[in-house]
Order: sequence, then structure tokens, then C-alpha cells
Amino acid sequence: MQERSRVAPWAPPQAQPRLAELEAEVSGLSLDAVTRLVDAVLAEHRGRLDEDGVVLYAGTNTMSERARAAHEISLGCRPSMGWPGDKRQTGLEELDVLEVLVPLQIAALMGGEFAEVRLQSATLANLACYSAFAGPGDTIAVLPQAAGGHTSHHAQGAAGIRGLRVADLPYDTGRLDVDHAALPAFLRERRPALVVLGASLMLFPYDVARVRAACDEVGALLLYDASHVAGLIAGGRFQRPLDEGAHLMTMSTYKSFGGPPGGAVVTRDADLARQVAAAAYPGLTANYDASRLAPLAVVAAEHAAGGSGYADRCIANAGALAAALDREGFTVVAAHRGWTVSHHVAVDAGAFGGGDEAARLLAEGGVYLSGVGLPGRPAGEPRRGLRIGTQEVTRRGFGPDTMGEVAALMRRLLIDGQTPAKVRRDALALRRAIP
Repeated sequence: MQERSRVAPWAPPQAQPRLAELEAEVSGLSLDAVTRLVDAVLAEHRGRLDEDGVVLYAGTNTMSERARAAHEISLGCRPSMGWPGDKRQTGLEELDVLEVLVPLQIAALMGGEFAEVRLQSATLANLACYSAFAGPGDTIAVLPQAAGGHTSHHAQGAAGIRGLRVADLPYDTGRLDVDHAALPAFLRERRPALVVLGASLMLFPYDVARVRAACDEVGALLLYDASHVAGLIAGGRFQRPLDEGAHLMTMSTYKSFGGPPGGAVVTRDADLARQVAAAAYPGLTANYDASRLAPLAVVAAEHAAGGSGYADRCIANAGALAAALDREGFTVVAAHRGWTVSHHVAVDAGAFGGGDEAARLLAEGGVYLSGVGLPGRPAGEPRRGLRIGTQEVTRRGFGPDTMGEVAALMRRLLIDGQTPAKVRRDALALRRAIP
């Protein structure tokens, strides 16, 4: 009988062997042994992803040297509760500066007037909006999970924690967009408190203005989850959700934005901002990790100074990679629309055992990304797609001319069936050839 994990006996069967293996390795270690193990783990991580890997995972990034230098861990150990000038703790005057600077920066970059930046993740940013504007039993309307709708939008995530009913927006799988013809009648029937746009896979902009018009007919607020595209929006690319009619925008501060992990809520409406702030503190946070703010300030300033160029490079790399993958024989999603206008690319990996299986094989060859569900597939089908993001390789210096080499590595692993060890050596050589 398979041994059950002591850490998480409820974890899925495929996770149990790995959990049990690690528990056997790490149980009962001394202080010195823990220190050595942690050092080894950090060195291995730096070697695999920071130095040697070709990282195409859509939910990651690396901060600039200047931002990393601003990450002072001790700031996160100082409780900071309340507004500058009305704190429960004393001696935090230097932190007050960051707590005013960063909201002003984020609001300006994202086209808003107010920004709540104390939340530790975009999931908590979404939950803050749910808590402020919807009560248990209310309905929110979101993109289907098969269309990339994020877990935090659905019943198993933050929406369920808040006790909300979740209704899938009508979706046009051919256009990879909301079914606008069906939307008004759907909203009149369901009467959601919130309509949520945004997903884990965002190849094309949404028609935010058209969705906002339908929301206005039923009195629903429109929330745009920009977690994956915040870096593009900061650069004035892809779309400007608040300009186009969204009441609220949530975002991750890493991913394409390239800052430290965390979340934010941005709006132009002072009353909405007040309610979000109350949900954030004292609703969902007391103390929070204030060490995020200094590097976030630096990253926001970097976007203000040159974010349009970074966004353009991310988009150009995605277009070049999609075209190269198509030439190499992959089925790239949305060919009829030109594959992508964002930093995301999606590949149908059905021929390779599905997205998760293909991602595992690519990782053995030094190329790191993830599986994703694809719109229009049967419910319950394993994730069929591969989700690719170009934000980290762009920040690390890759350009359109190297995207063909990346596509060739993927072809050799998935189509040609070459030995991962051989491909991994070439992936490492490509990564190290770029300063």
C-alpha cells in the first residue's frame, strides 16, 4: 500500500510519493543540517531557473538589479497598521514615505486615481473586491475555467470562500472572447453584483466598453483582473481597462509587472476605493509584508521611465515565438487571429499527451512552462494546452531572433523525441550565450 503523506494526506494520489519521499529526507534534521539543506535548495534554484533555464512560465518574472537591491527584509518584520499619521506603532516614519509613494505610482501607471497596495497577492485583491461589493449568496459572473478563468474567480477559490454564487459568462470559443450577443440577456437573468474579466491566458484584449455597457443595464460593477497583463498595461500596451470602462482593476505586482510578489486594486472612484481599503485593512490584513514596497516603488519607476519599450519587446517576442512554433510543426492556438497580441502564446499539446505531460518533458530539457486548459474542450478533460509567457526571457535579454532557437528546442523534445539530456545542454548554452 502506498504510504500517505504526513504533511498533506489529503493531497491527490499523484502527489503522495513525492511528499512521502521528501518527508523521509527532511524529518528530524538538526539546525546545522537544516542550514545546509536550505543553502543547497537555494543554490539549486538559482542554478536551474535563475542562471540555466529557459523560463517561459506565464506566472513568473525576475526583478531588476536595482529593485532587488531595494528589497530590505527587515521592513517586513515591522508591524505597520493604520494610515501614515495615524499608526498603532511608532517609529515608522520612513515606512510612511513608501506607503504614500507606491499607491501614487501604481495608480498613475495603471490609469487610476487610487491604489490599494497592502494586499499580499492578486487573489487577496480579488477577495477584497468580493468582500467590499458582494455578500454571501450574491452572484458574480466570470470567464469559464476552460477559457482561462482564474481559480480566485471560481467556487473552489476566493469566490467560494466569500460564499458567492459563480456563473460562467457566455463565451465565444471561436473569438476567444465574451459572447457579446448573449451577454445582455444573461446578465438580466443572473443579476450579478460583479462581472469579472481577465484570465490566466490572455492572448487578446476584451471589449471592455461593450461589457461595461451591459453591466450598467443591470447595475453590476465591472472588475478587470489584470494579473497577467499588468506590465503591458503599465507600458500603455494591450489595453487600458479603466479608460475603457472597468470600475476596478486588480493586478499581480510580479508576473509581467516584474516586481515583488503581491497584489493591488486600482480604481478612479473614491467611494469604491474607500470600500476596498476597508476590506484590505482591517478586513484582510493586520500587519503585512512592507518589505515589498521599496522594490515595488523602484519597479513602478522603471515602468514609468521605459515601460513601453519593455512591453513592446514582450509582445514582439511572443509574436516571433508563435510564428516559430508554427513553422516547427506545432498547433499554435488562435492562428485565425494571428496567434497573440500579448506576451502569451498557447499551443495545443494534445498530440504530446496533454499540456501537463508535455510541460514535464520540456522541463527535463531545460525549458520551463505549464499546462493550461483550452476553450472549447470537453468538461473534465485534462489540460490540453501549453501556456507560454515571454516576460522573463525578455527581461533576461532574449529577443525575436532567439525565439526560433527556443522553438527548435521545444520541437526536438516534443516532436523529434530527442534525449532531454542532450537538449538540456543546448538550452543551457542558449541561456548562457545571452548576457
